[in-house]
Amino acid sequence: MSLHYWQSGTGPPLVGIAGFGCAHWLLKPLAQQLEGQFCVVLPDNRGMGFSPKTDAPFDIEDLASDILTLIRRHIGQPVYLLGVSMGGFIVQQLLTMAPEDIKAAAIFCSTSGGPQFRPLFTFWSQRQMQKVLEMDPDAYAHWILEPVVSPRLASYPEAYDFLLKHRLLYREDLRQVLEQYHAMARFFVNPLDLAAVEIPVLVACGAADPVFPVANSRLLAELLPRGELKIFSDTDHLFFVEKPREVGQAVLEFFSGK
Repeated sequence: MSLHYWQSGTGPPLVGIAGFGCAHWLLKPLAQQLEGQFCVVLPDNRGMGFSPKTDAPFDIEDLASDILTLIRRHIGQPVYLLGVSMGGFIVQQLLTMAPEDIKAAAIFCSTSGGPQFRPLFTFWSQRQMQKVLEMDPDAYAHWILEPVVSPRLASYPEAYDFLLKHRLLYREDLRQVLEQYHAMARFFVNPLDLAAVEIPVLVACGAADPVFPVANSRLLAELLPRGELKIFSDTDHLFFVEKPREVGQAVLEFFSGK
């Protein structure tokens, strides 16, 4: 599938992949910290933003194949790869299916598959998620920024305003969001062979992330042979929007020379 993408900056290509129910806008604050040294490419996953919608079910592997098509057809060289939350699932899939196309990677506020990891859906059942997705779009935009998901966000009013504005501006098709939900549920079932990944990977998270807790990021970093863990204090699942300068600097330092 051909994806829509937003691009800025100059330098080696860095592809940033947004998370669950979001389009490229989610990574724009971080992109502003990286575009001085990288050509930042932010695609919309299938069904999100301006990318084509689909009536057929899809898996995380399909979303990874979409990104791989973008890399090979439109970028044409190995890239630096960054994914947040569900975007981190896509990064992991690409690390195992196309390592030759990746120089280094960063996985933020994410987790992996298999019984070792605590899944998101231990407290977001399908029935609960269906009710959430039936909410009025304005109510949903406010709910997703509440403390149950982002307990530290109120301490970052600029980040809160940015997120609310863009969630209201980019009102995603909730049927497509539900398809992403099912794709994530299937991803959680089977572990990936992370021990075979030889690429350096920065694993980062917020210290107060209630969605995928620090323990998941710590385990992910341990399972990746060249994984490195960084925890950002006083932040939550949206730490890369709450502290974009600090997070951007960590990404630049990690990717430097790789």
